[in-house]
Amino acid sequence: MTQRITRAVLPVATVSAALVVALAVPASAAGTDRDRTGTHRTELGRQVLGAADGWAAADGGTTGGTAAADAEVYRVDTWPELQAALGGTGARGSTTPRIVYVEGELNAYDRADGTRATCDTLAAEAGFDQDAYVASFDPETWTYTVTPEELEALQDLQDGAASVQALQTQQAIGSNTTVVGVGDDARIVGGSLLVRDSDNVIVRNLTVSDATDCFPVWDPSDTNAGNWNSRYDAIGVVASTHVWIDHNTLDSGALPPSQLGTVYGRPYEVHDGLLDITNGSDLVTASYNVFGEHDKTMLIGSSDSRVTDRGLLRITLHHNWFQDIGQRAPRVRYGQVHVYNNLYTQTQAEGFSYFWGVGRESHVYAENNDLYLADGAAPEDVVEFWGGTAMTEIGTRINRQWASALALHNAAAEPGETLGDDAGWQPQWHDRVQPTQAVRATVRTSAGVGVIG
Repeated sequence: MTQRITRAVLPVATVSAALVVALAVPASAAGTDRDRTGTHRTELGRQVLGAADGWAAADGGTTGGTAAADAEVYRVDTWPELQAALGGTGARGSTTPRIVYVEGELNAYDRADGTRATCDTLAAEAGFDQDAYVASFDPETWTYTVTPEELEALQDLQDGAASVQALQTQQAIGSNTTVVGVGDDARIVGGSLLVRDSDNVIVRNLTVSDATDCFPVWDPSDTNAGNWNSRYDAIGVVASTHVWIDHNTLDSGALPPSQLGTVYGRPYEVHDGLLDITNGSDLVTASYNVFGEHDKTMLIGSSDSRVTDRGLLRITLHHNWFQDIGQRAPRVRYGQVHVYNNLYTQTQAEGFSYFWGVGRESHVYAENNDLYLADGAAPEDVVEFWGGTAMTEIGTRINRQWASALALHNAAAEPGETLGDDAGWQPQWHDRVQPTQAVRATVRTSAGVGVIG
């Protein structure tokens, strides 16, 4: 563990998602950062969500680890240090306020003894062979060479290997916690951050890249042709409330969809989502993030059958930049989701499926978003029917032209897949909504890491 930061506790100041609010404090005061003008401001770890900044501002707001005692403020530059600072395997369920500053690149396969694990070493520790697992599903031979008992044994071994990997590369974040990157190069490679059963969490100014699953699962029931699915999100928010995800860069790293191979005719997918928000999570704001080249980008809601999500999944997405993503930006079930002032840019039509997925009992309110589609990408595909009934859409531009993505969808939709134009609610929790024409410049200069710190 690197040395803990010892700083005096300052009064909390709220900040908007884009700007730091300066504090008028004596020059000698501890617990402040000095900007280039010489003005002191609240240090990043003690900044809190603005009073009206999206759904995470409701019902008491989101303050993260601002109440952390000096002994619970950490500065880390390795993955084992980050795990320890967050409480290791005891992080889930922890309510101790803490602030963790991340410096430089952290590789999630690094171990405390100085060695670096690999997918092969993790498999060996679990006594599992992923190649044998994959071969067991060969459509040419599997019904003749693998018995149901052998397949079940393989699946049990794979579950064990997945548990070994999760201990290594996935880290939970407990309640009342702020994790913030320092400067413009704080980066987690190969790791997954999991906000599960937590309340009051802030994650800011981090690049989280290539959250690879070493052991993808074959699901023959996923589409008529089956699919390879993976377990890990760059950031997963599960059964949690009051979460602010801000000014991060999330991407597939060295393995974007274009670099994935195919097995049995399906992409051998080693990633899940970049930011998935599921299992009744509520009161979440995701702002000024960059979502890099990826397929399944953001899932909101777990399944059509999870009716307990009704009234939850209240989420705000604003000033995010979705770059060359395939789908789910977002794909929503049940939630009231305000999607405003986001920038979508596609440089290639291949791999593009849709942006806004309107699922069961979803209430998507899309406002003043700016979309740029590549040649060959169909504007009518921006909206996708996933069993929903309606969405509200206003102020959309597509390739610099005013357009209704909803109307384009409805004009091309199959019978029974058209959508109404009223989501049934109007957002109240938000800062100023910019004109659509201003979105591109604002997001390009203000989203992602290195802007706030």
